[in-house]
Amino acid sequence: MKKLLFLSICFSVVIFCLGTAVAEEKGASAAIKPSDGWTLHIDAKRHMPKMPDMVVHHYCKPVSGGLIECQLYDSDKPDARLIGVEMVVDAATYNKFTKKEKALWHHHKTEIPKVDATLPDLSAEEAAKTLKGMEETYGKVYILWNPAKNESPVGKPAVSVLH
Repeated sequence: MKKLLFLSICFSVVIFCLGTAVAEEKGASAAIKPSDGWTLHIDAKRHMPKMPDMVVHHYCKPVSGGLIECQLYDSDKPDARLIGVEMVVDAATYNKFTKKEKALWHHHKTEIPKVDATLPDLSAEEAAKTLKGMEETYGKVYILWNPAKNESPVGKPAVSVLH
């Protein structure tokens, strides 16, 4: 009888704790929006066709499925224009792609030095550590429009291959 009472109390405590955790998680997720968390700022060149010296400002965050997504802007000013998106995957995900798909991606280990990547919001030590951690990832850049061609967002979106 004592054993049954003890198990009932333990079960009740577990259920209470789980309910509290689920309620806290729901409350926390309700306050967080998909637009939150774009906090990693990376500046890089060579992303825009015919504009190799244009600095493209990446604002990145990890999302579900092990992906990292970056919004690409033409400046870091409050009225900057969204000009592209970069998807970032790890090596295991990249290795599952077909040969044709792999051709659309770039390896960050070789790309980062070519684009003069900087992380202006981090200390030099933090930036070096972050860039080192990105070396074994792969990126695919979707250019939505090219401000070098037109001040308005016209034209066909394209994948910019940075090999």
